[in-house]
Formats: sequence, C-alpha cells, structure tokens
Amino acid sequence: MIGTIAGVTLRALLARRRALLMLLLVAAPVALGLLARLRGLPGDPIERAANTLETTIVRTVLPLVAVVFGTSAIGAELEDGTAIYLLTKPVARWRIVAGKLLAAAPITALLVSASVLATGLLIGGERGTAPVTLAIAVASAIGALLYVSVFIALSILTSRALIIGFIYVLLWEGLLAGLFEGTRVLSIREYTMSIAAALDPSGVIAENAPLGLATAVVASALVLVGSFLLASRWLSTKELTGGD
Repeated sequence: MIGTIAGVTLRALLARRRALLMLLLVAAPVALGLLARLRGLPGDPIERAANTLETTIVRTVLPLVAVVFGTSAIGAELEDGTAIYLLTKPVARWRIVAGKLLAAAPITALLVSASVLATGLLIGGERGTAPVTLAIAVASAIGALLYVSVFIALSILTSRALIIGFIYVLLWEGLLAGLFEGTRVLSIREYTMSIAAALDPSGVIAENAPLGLATAVVASALVLVGSFLLASRWLSTKELTGGD
C-alpha cells in the first residue's frame, strides 16, 4: 500500500507545469557554475564552490523545491477533496504519510543533489572541488528528507501550508536562523551544512560549520520522527473534522 500511494503521488507531483518550474529552479545554480567556469574567476575554487553551493542551493533552492513538493504531496488532495477517497479506506494513517514522504523526498533529493553535483564540478571539478561538492550533495539529500517531512505535516495541519512554507524558507532559513547562536539548532539548513562539514575531507566547510555532527544528527532525527508522528496524528484528525 505504501508503494502504491507513493507511485500515485509521484505521478501527480511530476505534473508538467510543476516539473518544469522545478527543473528551471535547480538549473539556475548550474548556469552560475557554468558562468564561473567560462569567466575563469581567480581564487580558491574549493572555497568558491563551497560558498556558491551553500548560498544558492542549500540556502535557497533546496527549501524552495522541498516546500513545493512537500506541500503538494497531500495538501493538494486535501484542498480539492480527493483525499477523501483515500481517507475512507481502511489504511493506517502512518502508511499514507509514509507513501507521500516516499514520493516527495526522493524526487526533491534527486533534483537538488544533481544541481549540487553539476554546479560544483563546473566550478572546478578538475581543481579539487569534487570532495566538497559530493559532501554537500549527500547532505542536501538528507536535508531534502527533513524539509519534505516538515512540509507534509504542515500541509495536513493547514490549507495555507505553501504560503507559510515560503515565509519560513525566506525569513527563517534565509535570514534569521544564522544570525543568533541559539537559533542555529532550530534550522534544517544548519543541520545540512553541519553534516556536509563532517563529510568534507578538505575541511573547507568545517571552518564555518554551525553545529557539531552529533547535534546535527540528533536534531535531524527529532525533526524527521516528530514530523512523521505529527503528520500521522493530524491526518487522523482530518478524517474526523473534514478540514481545518
């Protein structure tokens, strides 16, 4: 049942207009990487790759792609009423949430990680950017899972999940989370970069790593499990109330 739900959801998520928009979004950093390669910018290519990937993809592209796919995975069905066909079936609510997560998280991770790899290698794959690029690509896949789980839960809680998600991405993750020391532990972006720092053998990312690996891993696990449990609980309530 989880696989069936995931398959149906994936086909819906890859609707032509949405898929094209997401492809254009993840292609933007690749274009920047190509421009940097053609211009032959001076300086350390490894540091440039790390900074570019963090500011353009981890900080911006990753959460934006995740908010679109995460809120659309089940939010669209709840909004147009088609979710009733699924909710009236004798299916455990956690299975429904798992199916939605299994569809939205991998496609988000695939698009974002591919963008990271292409951008980083274009900036200077032959000049040593491959290790830092791979580290951020792997960490971005983990970040995609966390973001999508949060946005799936949010879309079950409220029909305004997309708007709230964009506000969260632009204000919290984009501006506020890195300003104060205590807020970093509440930022998925910071978890992502901390994991990337632990995976990066060059040590470039570690110079500005916001959190220790243990803190990032524990926080990530809490976000994933908490979002999944809340989404399952809220989905059960949706069946009883029929909306919010």
